[in-house]
Amino acid sequence: MKKFLIVTAAIVLCLLGLYFGVYYGGFYLDFQPDAPVETTVKTEGKTILLKNDDGAFEPLTVRGVNLSASIPGHASTDFAVEEETWLRWFTQIRAMGANTIRIYTIYDDTFYNAFYRFNTESESPLYLLQGLQVSDYANYSGSDAYGEEFYAALKQDSITAVDVLHGQKSIMLNRMKGSGRYRRDVSPWVLGYVLGNEWNTGTIAYTNHNRNHPAAYQGKYFSTAEGATPFEAMLAKILDELVTYESRKYKTQKLVSFQNDPENDPFLYEETYAKQLGKFNRMDAEHLRPTENLLSGYFASYRLYEYCPDFSQYLSQEQEAALQPILSQLDTALYHQGYTQVLSGYHTMPVVVTGYGFSSSRGTDTADGPLTEREQGEQLMKAYADIVRSGCSGACIDTWQDAWERRTWNTSYAVDVHNAPLWHDIQTDGQGYGLLAFDPGGEQSVCYVDGDRIEWGPDDCVLEQDGLSLSARYDERCLYLLIERDGLTEQTALYVPIDVTPKSGSQISEAPALSFERGADFLLCLNGRLDSRLLVQARYEALRENYLMQTAGEDPFVSFPANDAPQFVPIRMILQKHKLVSMDASEEELLAAKLSDTFDTGRLVYGNGNPASEYYNSLADFCYGDGFVEVRIPWQLLNFSNPSKMEVHDDYYTNYGVEWTAIRQLYLGVGIPGSQAAVAMSPFALRGWGEKFAYHERLKQSYDVVRNSWGEQDASGY
Repeated sequence: MKKFLIVTAAIVLCLLGLYFGVYYGGFYLDFQPDAPVETTVKTEGKTILLKNDDGAFEPLTVRGVNLSASIPGHASTDFAVEEETWLRWFTQIRAMGANTIRIYTIYDDTFYNAFYRFNTESESPLYLLQGLQVSDYANYSGSDAYGEEFYAALKQDSITAVDVLHGQKSIMLNRMKGSGRYRRDVSPWVLGYVLGNEWNTGTIAYTNHNRNHPAAYQGKYFSTAEGATPFEAMLAKILDELVTYESRKYKTQKLVSFQNDPENDPFLYEETYAKQLGKFNRMDAEHLRPTENLLSGYFASYRLYEYCPDFSQYLSQEQEAALQPILSQLDTALYHQGYTQVLSGYHTMPVVVTGYGFSSSRGTDTADGPLTEREQGEQLMKAYADIVRSGCSGACIDTWQDAWERRTWNTSYAVDVHNAPLWHDIQTDGQGYGLLAFDPGGEQSVCYVDGDRIEWGPDDCVLEQDGLSLSARYDERCLYLLIERDGLTEQTALYVPIDVTPKSGSQISEAPALSFERGADFLLCLNGRLDSRLLVQARYEALRENYLMQTAGEDPFVSFPANDAPQFVPIRMILQKHKLVSMDASEEELLAAKLSDTFDTGRLVYGNGNPASEYYNSLADFCYGDGFVEVRIPWQLLNFSNPSKMEVHDDYYTNYGVEWTAIRQLYLGVGIPGSQAAVAMSPFALRGWGEKFAYHERLKQSYDVVRNSWGEQDASGY
């Protein structure tokens, strides 16, 4: 009996060891070393070919969408999306006419389980581009790309991803990536792997200037061409090792690529302009040469957000001469002034735009201003048509869903980025790129600015005075106001003082000429459809303290407004700077190039803000009804850094920057022009919601626009 138990225990231990070796360690024995390697997808010239049900290869144009794991209340790295949610999204994405989804890294097992279920149950499958990316720490650290956190981690992730896609992996802990038991083989629907998402230019330059690293690589599936850099040699080695592993273990190959962007594109610019653009590097997909052993294929992928307007005018003479056959036929009416046409013409392989998009947020960082949801969809489809017309093999819209957690450079200073998933900041451009919105409220929002007061009740009233009444509500997106008066029309001018913080505020406004019972930090001015706006008291203007040097060339701390300064000024956002100057520029031109423009984000947009209305305008801030007007004010516009805890900006000039303090109420009032008495103001209680809130999904108008365009195309995906 004792021997039996020992033998049994030994067998169990061996089986456990084998299990852990196979699913955790990647151990395998190649029992068919001479078996042929096959592929269901390949490239031929500049075309991607996909094997159909009859076994023949047919051209594929990517109609894709990038899919993150982001939902309200969670960071995307929490991987909190449930399997049924993934399935619902896959169904909606396929119904939209897309044939491809791209993910950024290894997701948790619920994603791949749902992907398998969808494709085995659907007549029209979705295909997958599997992303592989390094951590922000590695990308922005002081080490180069051959460091442990960069190259070694990227190599291990590429091997792990292969096992994940073939359903032979278990991951217990996976920092910033998914984990679980991966047992579903989704490889039949995998198009390929895309290495990287956003490369730090400093890391690339640091790697290329390190003479200890080789600038050449020779492998079984990839080698480097003359002129390659150490960073490109590293990419070639990673891709070679990935293909080698999948070919040996699974006898199959998929497409491979590394992601690039305009900041690191292969083109050479004149030195004067290159310095202004921060163009320090050149990454060229042509420097990685696939060998004849690569049966699948290799394509160039580009992430297109920022680019240089009029880029073709800033190329070096040598580069311009080399691209002359392409530039001579350049169609600047195409997306990014024909930039994708140049990319397609330059490369000898298929080019796929693996990330492009437009935001429907209220906030913006471009001079063109924000887009409605419908305009977002129209821009997406125009750009997609241009991308394909320019010779590219398709594109992926970024992204499928809005992301409450995202930050944007021109608003990050103003909010608590660590608690961003707990509220929807529509002033942040980065949160509105999705085709699917997450609206506050379990089934509907607490208020829609639509000229219908059905959601308002007596308990919402804050004050009544001189025939005017003011009511207020709020949710995870905005503060909502209802102002009522007999005979109120669009021609009735109204002023609403708002006291947010006791640290500053004025009881007097110079223009318009008004006085208030309390020191007001903001003044809402309603004056018809075209001239209504929110103003901020000069001391509490966030843009001045944070960006006065960039917008006016002045130090904000040399002199600054008094606590009770009577000036109320427009609320503005700083915009991207695209002003380039030549070597012979005048001093005035040099000064102007250094300064950034701003956008008047305090100006209010009139319209119907109810998504159920046929007249829906997603940017609508106020709407008149019969004897009343409804207004929404985004939290960040009122200098809230984290409304989930009701935290607002503290005094900038005491703290020398943005710090925040909690409040439990704000004060509201309402007055009309010509009144001699100070506008009365009443308290409105605020309670933070913490992590306890509800939301519901809503397909945007942009989704319908994309579906109407892509849905008319061949549903097979070819």
